Amino acid sequence: MGSRARRRECEHGATAVEFALVMLPVLMLVFGLIQYGLYFWAMQGGSDIARSAARLAAVGKPADCAAFRADIRSQVNDLTGSGSTATVTRSYVRTKPPAVSIGDTVTVQVSFKSVDLHFPFVPFIKDGTVTAKAKARVDFVPAPPETCG
Repeated sequence: MGSRARRRECEHGATAVEFALVMLPVLMLVFGLIQYGLYFWAMQGGSDIARSAARLAAVGKPADCAAFRADIRSQVNDLTGSGSTATVTRSYVRTKPPAVSIGDTVTVQVSFKSVDLHFPFVPFIKDGTVTAKAKARVDFVPAPPETCG
């Protein structure tokens, strides 16, 4: 019985050491899942914003670049808070140059930074940059729209 008591005394701190060794990788895994979940959420939101922007461009709202970019950046800002640094481009493939007409194709590309929680030792995809692109057929041309490069 005396040897059993001595064995328990010797292993008294083993549980704390094992917990510390196991907890570090588990915490890294949990924080990585959170970080990548936020990134994929931003990717899904970015593709939704790009589709919405392409649809707006297809019906001619708004025709000038500054108002178009401001509208899209406000949507990105609502999603991730990085709308002020978002890059928005709009281009048209014209079937009858020089003016945009019904039946042409509009392409919108939106690029922005995802939410980065800056967890140490957790790498981030493409430095957190989300890029989404969408195309739509031009259905209505109220005024000649600008290409936003």
